[in-house]
Amino acid sequence: MNPFDKLGMEFADILGPWIAILVSIAVAFWFKDFVTNLMQGLKFKMNPAFNEGDAVILDDQDAIIVKIGLRESVFGIYSLRGYTWRYISNDRLHMIKLEKIVNKSLHLDTDSEKGRKIQELIDMHQNNQISTNAAEISSNKEEIEKLKNGK
Repeated sequence: MNPFDKLGMEFADILGPWIAILVSIAVAFWFKDFVTNLMQGLKFKMNPAFNEGDAVILDDQDAIIVKIGLRESVFGIYSLRGYTWRYISNDRLHMIKLEKIVNKSLHLDTDSEKGRKIQELIDMHQNNQISTNAAEISSNKEEIEKLKNGK
């Protein structure tokens, strides 16, 4: 056998187990990430508060849950650039701000209700001003009466 072949065989015998160990470690890390994503996806999918098609607020942007997958979830986001899909890995869902929109029009006031509230605020402010300036108002009233009577 050629000395180079013999050296190659010895080198392969030394490196073989180390390569196997490195590949095993890489597979273990990949499997750990896969299982973490899978569990988080199942947890999110089984959560009765969120379903596909729900309107949500994702990091202060209006969005819709398009798909809840086992590894990642897809959200449709309305932005200045239009309607886009955002893919979020399920193991990162706990790091984002996600709020569900229950009813968009639940607490919206009609125009007449808004006008009535504004008028109440104006009236309250005017009443406060009148009560703090009551002495000056009565003094002015007396002076006006004197002028009307010609005195």
